[in-house]
Amino acid sequence: MFVFSVKTSRRQLWICLICAATLVVILAAAFLWPAGAVKETAAKAAGQEEQIAFLRSLGWEVEGTGYQVREVLIPDEFDDVFTAYNELQKPAGMDLSPYRGRRLKCWSWRILNGEEETLAHLYVYGDRIVGGDVTPTRAGSRSVGLIPRDGYGG
Repeated sequence: MFVFSVKTSRRQLWICLICAATLVVILAAAFLWPAGAVKETAAKAAGQEEQIAFLRSLGWEVEGTGYQVREVLIPDEFDDVFTAYNELQKPAGMDLSPYRGRRLKCWSWRILNGEEETLAHLYVYGDRIVGGDVTPTRAGSRSVGLIPRDGYGG
């Protein structure tokens, strides 16, 4: 049989408690904070001017006012369609997977320099653009990423 005893002062006990509480706060922040929100590749999107500037930096010309704003829920589990959609985000340095199960704002902007009537969708979490696409409004059209290519954009 082993007997183990520890002799501590109140000061040492308080230091241990403070260290444990700090560790709990750090771990909680690490698990609750979405990884994409701290990425520097995500553009600031606090207002319409920042979103317009972001789209213009990618070669898209847009109308000066927001076309539509709505709330969307990113699914907890990605199916094949959403996985493919998330792949559109990667060339722009974005990824929606850290936002699974979260509600995002989707801003839709009318593109002026597209070949046909086209909308740019920006997904915003907090004050950051975390994803987006460009989609012609014609039925049966497919979305492309925010980075202009294949005859889209300027």
